[in-house]
Amino acid sequence: MSGKTGAPTLPRSGRTLLMGIPWLARAMDKARMRLSGTLGEYVFPCPMDEEILRRLDLSPGEFLEILATASGDEDVLRILSLKISSLGPGDWMGFDVFLVRHSRLLDDQDRDEGRL
Repeated sequence: MSGKTGAPTLPRSGRTLLMGIPWLARAMDKARMRLSGTLGEYVFPCPMDEEILRRLDLSPGEFLEILATASGDEDVLRILSLKISSLGPGDWMGFDVFLVRHSRLLDDQDRDEGRL
């Protein structure tokens, strides 16, 4: 899925980093899919979405509001930049742990979605 708000085919990989944060791109894509009514079998918010949003001190509803008004990834990241810039070392370590803890699921998703 592109950074624009067009109809997606698949969300980006959970391994895709935006500003160093895993899963954020995927959560953005799924949230946009939900807003456009094209979520299909995907789920937003799933527990992994909620984990990343919690680290950014955002509720799923707040995240949806941001995406509803943003024009693309750059705009979303500009809006989130204050939250991202205030992340501490424990948060960044938590993102690394997230990738390790969910590595099998991420591999399965990438395989199922044709990225592996």
